[in-house]
Amino acid sequence: MKPISYSNSKSFDLIFQHLASITDNCLWILDENPPVNCPGASDKITVITNRFDVYQTMINQGFHCFFNDFDFSVLAQNTYQYILYRISKEKALSHYVINQANNLLSKTGSFIISGAKQEGIKGYIDRAGSVLTLTQTLKADKQHWAGVFQQNTLSTTVLDDKDYRTIRAVDNGDTDLSFLSKPGVFGWNKIDLGSKLLVANLAALFRQRQAPASILDIGCGYGYLSMHCAQLFASDITACDNNGAAVDSCRENFKNSGIAGQVIATNCTQKIDTQFDLIVCNPPFHTGFDTHNDLTDLFLRGANKNLARNGIAVFVVNLHIPLARKAASYFNDIQLLAENNHFKVLALKNS
Repeated sequence: MKPISYSNSKSFDLIFQHLASITDNCLWILDENPPVNCPGASDKITVITNRFDVYQTMINQGFHCFFNDFDFSVLAQNTYQYILYRISKEKALSHYVINQANNLLSKTGSFIISGAKQEGIKGYIDRAGSVLTLTQTLKADKQHWAGVFQQNTLSTTVLDDKDYRTIRAVDNGDTDLSFLSKPGVFGWNKIDLGSKLLVANLAALFRQRQAPASILDIGCGYGYLSMHCAQLFASDITACDNNGAAVDSCRENFKNSGIAGQVIATNCTQKIDTQFDLIVCNPPFHTGFDTHNDLTDLFLRGANKNLARNGIAVFVVNLHIPLARKAASYFNDIQLLAENNHFKVLALKNS
C-alpha cells in the first residue's frame, strides 16, 4: 500500500495542540490530506474519512475509524467535545463539514478548522463565523491559521455546499449515456477530456482482437469509462476507487444502467485478486493539495498485477506524465494509440 504522507504539517499542528487536553469524545474529520505524523490513538478519538487508504492507515494505527462519504448520520449527534478538521481541497466539502458542525458539537464543544493562507483558510474562518460562534483565531506562522468555534443553535445560515451528499443526474454533454454523480468526485459534473480520448480509441483497439470477457476500471470516479466499456463490450465489469464519493456514485450508475459488475472501495487494486482481459485507467496525479508523481507508478503496478495473460491495459495521462518510461518497468509492449495537445493514450501489455 502506498505510504500516506502530507508535507505541510503546520496546519495539523494547530489542531493537534488540543489533543492533550481531550477528556471526552473527539471527532477527527480526515480526507485525502493526512498529516505526516499522526498523534497516538485514543479511545476518545473517532476518525471519519472518505479515503480508503487513509481508513486502512488509521485502523492500522489503532484508531476507531469510519469509512464513508462523510455520512455523519452514523455518528452520535451533539456529543463531541472537539471536532478537528483541516480544510479540504474542494470548497463544497469544506462548506458541508462546517454546516454539519452544529449537529455534532456538544453544547460546550469546540470545532477547530485549519489550513494555509493560499488554500483560503481566512475565508473559511470568516464564513464559518456566520454558521458557528468564533471564539479564537490561532496562527502557526504567516501562512497557517486556524479558527476555534462553538455551537450556535440560533444561526440559520447555511453555506453553499452544492447539496454535497446528494447523488444526482448531471448533464456532462455525453450524447450516448446519462450519468449520476455528486460533489466530491473528481470532475463530478463534466466529462474528463482524457477519458473521452481513451473511449474514442477503445473500439478500434479490439477490431482485430477478441472482445474482452472481463474489464477492470481502476480509479473509476463516477464510472464514465466503465459505462462506455459496458456499451462497447458484453463483459463483466469491475470498477474500483479510493474515494467514497466515487464508489457511491459509480454503484448508482451501475444500478441505474443495469451494468453487470461490482464496484469496490480499495487503494488502487489492493483488494482485487482477479485478473482481467482489459484494464482501463485515467490515473490521478494529485493527492489533496499536493502533486504525487508516484501515483502513476502505483496504478501501473496495480494494472500489471491484475492483467490477464494476453490482456491489454489502456491508460490515458496528461502529456507531461512520462508514462511510457514508467510503464517500461512493468510492461514490455507499449504502444501509443493517440495523443492531442493535452493527453496521450497508451496500450500496455506483456508479450
